[in-house]
Amino acid sequence: MEKWYLHIDMDAFFASVEIASRPYLSSKPVAVGGSSNTRSVVAAASYNARKYGIHAGMSSIEASIRCPSIIMIKPDMKKYASVSKHIFKMIKSYAGNVSIYSIDECFVLVNGEMEHAVYIAEYIKNRVEQEYKITCSIGIGENKLIAKIASNDNKPNGITLVKNAKQYIRSKHVSDIPGIGRKTTKALAALGIHYVSDIVAYPLYTLKKHFKSYAYVLKEIAEAKNASNTLWNIESDLKSVGNTHTMDKDIYSLNDLKSMLSIISEHVALRMQESGVEGNIVCLTVRYENFFTFTKRQKIYKYIHFPEDILIYANNILLSIELKMKVRLIGISISGLQPINSQLSFPFSKNEKSENLKKVINDIKLSFGEWSLMRASSLKMRKREFMHFGGIDKRKKNKKILDK
Repeated sequence: MEKWYLHIDMDAFFASVEIASRPYLSSKPVAVGGSSNTRSVVAAASYNARKYGIHAGMSSIEASIRCPSIIMIKPDMKKYASVSKHIFKMIKSYAGNVSIYSIDECFVLVNGEMEHAVYIAEYIKNRVEQEYKITCSIGIGENKLIAKIASNDNKPNGITLVKNAKQYIRSKHVSDIPGIGRKTTKALAALGIHYVSDIVAYPLYTLKKHFKSYAYVLKEIAEAKNASNTLWNIESDLKSVGNTHTMDKDIYSLNDLKSMLSIISEHVALRMQESGVEGNIVCLTVRYENFFTFTKRQKIYKYIHFPEDILIYANNILLSIELKMKVRLIGISISGLQPINSQLSFPFSKNEKSENLKKVINDIKLSFGEWSLMRASSLKMRKREFMHFGGIDKRKKNKKILDK
């Protein structure tokens, strides 16, 4: 029996959700992010905004300069997560075999002939548009890698079917391949490798001299296979969970930085718990007022996902750093991830009571919002205008198929 994978990717998801709730914005340039008088960044840009060169990661100030009429909307992650949940639930109820890849992407495995896979893709795309007033683009291929690349070929609101996987992927520039970033693209270009087809003719032993075990990944990509090497694998889970914040004003006070870390730890913990992961590597990111940025990591003896634990280790790292100047940005990320509770806790009563207390606090926050219980250290920074992807406060109530 044939197997086909669908990669379903929501178009400009955050911005599309906001426009769906405000139809009068459909013809206007819209971006999700902080206001232009802060140091916030664009989290998502509508396709009308992209005509002005606005994209995710751009500063809100630059976005407003490129398009003075840009409409900036603060992120509402609770709303986006809710819409995402309903869409994936609908897809699963119809197609089954759903694998969620991110808040706005998922894969669907279809057992059957190519025509059946195309029919399912058309049905899903139409239902998403009719029921949620947003569009999605879908790639169809013999594996997840091919499907994911293909979903980007006919955006927005398109379906791309790949019949010949090897011919298709070898026509792609290496920068089009998920997991191959700027540094790797530059390193490949130095060897004269610009397209995936160039990898085919390149001897493995030569690639290994430059890329070590990643050479096997490159060769598997050139054969249109899912990369199985641990350095990059589209099948793999999250590598890290984190959150950063750019200050409204540069900060030198250690107490103010600790207060900000207290808030950031809440965001990181919430994301980890929503993803069902815990980690044992804590990383602190600091950017000075002159934009010099550095990170410092600490591998710890246990796996954590509660904000109290995250804050303790983040503060320890902060205290080990001799600050040279005022801080513009600070952030925390957790890596070395595994599913929550995959390791047993030590059976000490003190540890058990502490963990139970943390769980009770966490349940309260999930039910009533992250600000329903706060540390005193967080109060000073509580009323900031915007933190990337915001906090949850529950107290405030044309389809075209391309044969490749």
